[in-house]
Amino acid sequence: MDKLKGSPSLLILMLTALLFGCNANKEPEMSEKQVATSFFNAIYNEKDIDKAISLSSADFKKEIKKYHTASNVARRLFNMRFDSVSLHTSAKKKQILEDYNIQVTMMIQFTGKRDGNDYKDYRKIKLIKDNNQWLVDELVED
Repeated sequence: MDKLKGSPSLLILMLTALLFGCNANKEPEMSEKQVATSFFNAIYNEKDIDKAISLSSADFKKEIKKYHTASNVARRLFNMRFDSVSLHTSAKKKQILEDYNIQVTMMIQFTGKRDGNDYKDYRKIKLIKDNNQWLVDELVED
């Protein structure tokens, strides 16, 4: 009987440590602004199509994969080329659809250089929230 005397406290301590240990491994959720910026940074500055794909919805992944490289995505899908670019997000509009589906339309401003000349441009994109993660879903045409 003496062996079981301290076991409830020990069990609670072990369960608490396990619970906090599991939560410590989770990465913090990226905001829609961070996802949009990371997506375009992957294409234009890092030239990393795989990173851009990881930040895309299932439908948009299919569209991006058609182009095979980040430079093709930049040139053919977004119709913009830069040697280097800085990004600014603005004008977001959040919509809640059917209680649980959330989407955001966001304007991305590009300021960059190409062939020694300065260029400014913008694109509007839609992001959706899927399994608590923001993903780029489509290019919105004006």
